[in-house]
Amino acid sequence: MLGLPLTGLLILGIDGEHHFNTLPYYSEEGLMETWSTDARRVGQFAFTNQDSVEFRSEALEGKVWLAAFYSTEADHVAQMTKQLLWPNFRYRDEDDIATVCFTLDAAHDQPAVLLEYIERTTRYNGFNGKWQFLTGDQGAIDDLIAESFMIERDPEEPNNIATLWLVDGEGYLRGVYHAASEDAIKDAVEDIALLQKEMDEAAYARKKAIETAELAPPLPILGPEGHTVPAFAFLGMDSLEFSHRNVGNRLRIVDFFFTRCPTICPLMSSQMARLQHTLRAKDMHHDVLLLSHSVDPEHDRPHRLQAYGDRIGLNPEQWQMVTGEKESIYDMAREGYFLTALESDTAAGGFFHSDLFALVDRAGRIRGYYDGTSTAEVDRLLNDTEQLWILNQ
Repeated sequence: MLGLPLTGLLILGIDGEHHFNTLPYYSEEGLMETWSTDARRVGQFAFTNQDSVEFRSEALEGKVWLAAFYSTEADHVAQMTKQLLWPNFRYRDEDDIATVCFTLDAAHDQPAVLLEYIERTTRYNGFNGKWQFLTGDQGAIDDLIAESFMIERDPEEPNNIATLWLVDGEGYLRGVYHAASEDAIKDAVEDIALLQKEMDEAAYARKKAIETAELAPPLPILGPEGHTVPAFAFLGMDSLEFSHRNVGNRLRIVDFFFTRCPTICPLMSSQMARLQHTLRAKDMHHDVLLLSHSVDPEHDRPHRLQAYGDRIGLNPEQWQMVTGEKESIYDMAREGYFLTALESDTAAGGFFHSDLFALVDRAGRIRGYYDGTSTAEVDRLLNDTEQLWILNQ
């Protein structure tokens, strides 16, 4: 029987029973029924596999995988291997399901040792490379285990880790199991099927969206002929420059707001938060940037934008809030997006700004304006954004 050196299994509430129709996410605080910015994601890594080839975390993008932690000389290696064989055999012919083992004894588990183990263990695999066993710098492996997988090791038995993690195609932790439990491994096999269902549903939704986009009339190009949003350089929430170079080849959804706004800004920020969540659900989050400009930059310094973003669940990989010189921001609103941003003695909070979201394509052209306080209008914005995304415009 493998020991349980991970108190986190108890903290996270793993009791061998399923309580979710879809799989939860995990954070340091425990289970989350839906994704949030606190969800734990496996960090990037680069180690050496059994074939003496560098294996990088990028190779697992779009794949569901089980993570295990042991050495080929461990007392419990036979038990661990037995448990991993079942999901490996069950999904042997599916190239988007993988098993990744991280050695706890890199000095012994050199590639030749790992290759002999893998060849003996995975002879029923339908695809080469489905089972990766990784070695390399032991300190880097240990850091990954502690930080990405939240595993607290028993000081008396640091190399006895009974924990298995299930990781989705984006690198998020979606299931945790005790390797000595037969029921837990059965759960893992079922959970892999749930994640496959998520992926299949996403693929079907993408197929239907492509059909819709190809039949839809093209979106207009707004503004003077030949107009594109000009280059810019402002300050991001991390006090570093955020410029047009950070936008890259992404679509943009743009608005103007301020953190002390007593009227429409909370509604607009709520709609932006909804956009962030929905774009992620549609797998569009890598290609669409949400960009909010403060019209009160003298107050809204980076630390205040950061605090505001934290309160509303902003994910900086998807959504940036910027500040800077007041006139530069006002000029960008007026000349770049044809929106309003100015100080006003009569406006609530002392500033007047447009309540519109602007949709900007990859070429920097404005393709639509939408009422940022209206759910129906923001739904229309989502549809138009998806059309541009699918058509790569």
